[in-house]
Amino acid sequence: MSLVGLIGGVSPEATKIYFDLLNAHARARFGGQHSARCIFFMLDYGVMIGHYHDEAWDAFRSEVVKGANALKAAGAKAIAITSGTTHVAAEAVAKETGLPVIHMLDSLTEAMQAKGVARPLLLGTPWVMSGDFFRPALLQRYDGDPVVPSQTDRDIIGRIIFDELVNGVVKDSSRKEMQALVARYDVDGVILGCTELCMILEDGDCDVPVFSTTHIHADAINDWIGDGLA
Repeated sequence: MSLVGLIGGVSPEATKIYFDLLNAHARARFGGQHSARCIFFMLDYGVMIGHYHDEAWDAFRSEVVKGANALKAAGAKAIAITSGTTHVAAEAVAKETGLPVIHMLDSLTEAMQAKGVARPLLLGTPWVMSGDFFRPALLQRYDGDPVVPSQTDRDIIGRIIFDELVNGVVKDSSRKEMQALVARYDVDGVILGCTELCMILEDGDCDVPVFSTTHIHADAINDWIGDGLA
């Protein structure tokens, strides 16, 4: 298996899901008790969330690049970032390390195109939904029209992510709140653009397809790892 380096810790809850998905796939694909051949560099969530709230994006990117360089030094042949928001540093990581980045938006685009989704609702951290990175970067790859929730709904989603999910708290009441929120929009799909959102919503919870970037991205990482044996 090819060695992939993963930037984690933003947040640890989502990173644990990636770890479990990667290893489950390795066992299924290679049999026996195989594990995914990967290494993690865990960023300090307390530091990173401070940069997030301060909108200190240069400092944010710098921390991610430091982690990627450490993974390269440890022998990683590709980098993956286990966070939607943290993909703001993807281009800097590729430039600084010279390694391929297994990009979340590439696999997300393929998944939505395969199902013919043209007008998905974009859910994520408030910055993912309304900032100047995630949606524009998606539109460079995708010819659909992602819908951004209203300010009121962005506040609801941000509260559920930052007050609950990143702390490992999953409430049925919040799941119902998210389902009602999605139902307010005329869309044909839902993007879980924050990796923690897969903890509270999954395909089948809404009347339209739900695209978990966590699971889709983990599948792409698994494919890259497995291709090393081809």
